Amino acid sequence: MRVSFALLLILIPLTLFSEIEPVPLLGISSGYNLSQLYGTKDQTGDYKVKTGIRHGFSTGINLNLPVTDRLALMYELNYVTKGAWEKITIQKFDGETLAKPGIMNVTYHMDYLEFPVLLQYKVINTENISLRAVSGVAMALKVKGDYRLDGKIYFPSGEEEYSIVPIKDKSNLKDINMFDFSLIYGGEFRFNIRKTPIVLSYRFTIGWDYMALPTYNALELPPVNLRNQSYALTVRVPILKNL
Repeated sequence: MRVSFALLLILIPLTLFSEIEPVPLLGISSGYNLSQLYGTKDQTGDYKVKTGIRHGFSTGINLNLPVTDRLALMYELNYVTKGAWEKITIQKFDGETLAKPGIMNVTYHMDYLEFPVLLQYKVINTENISLRAVSGVAMALKVKGDYRLDGKIYFPSGEEEYSIVPIKDKSNLKDINMFDFSLIYGGEFRFNIRKTPIVLSYRFTIGWDYMALPTYNALELPPVNLRNQSYALTVRVPILKNL
């Protein structure tokens, strides 16, 4: 993954010695980011996990550098929200069958400063519209984290009786990976409004590195290994062109 990231960075000189006249385009983008976490599911049957999505945003700046008439290299610097929520239904706790299933609601929220390096290829290109395929890699720096757990466990205490034990936990995820590497692919649709290029962009980003996310620190339960995954829909407009 890190080798692929380095290879894309090496493409910088191609933009300086291209046969076509370089016309870099500096722009800004903003939009909706839908994120979740994924990994290997537990097979013990002691609990079931339902994973939900985090609704967030992606916003940033980007620089587009033509390599040929159809191929371009794009650098971005984005602020992106990622993470997910989980609802965990527990049948057994510490080997003991519960009086009734316990419920734990967990949220993992991470915000990143993300640096994608992307290749764009124009599949369809006319004077007024173009359709482009996009792929590349990204390195992200975690700038904010928040983990919260809120739940109840129902321990049996007699016939048809049980005691309720509340469970709460939280942290700022400071021990979770500072850097997150990802693969990216997607597409873009470009059109003009009064000679101003507008780009509608779709991105799918899948994390490369596992994160050892906390479960219940008070009982020193083992962490769960998950990776980031997100879908983004953004709008990009130029702020400088013909640099």
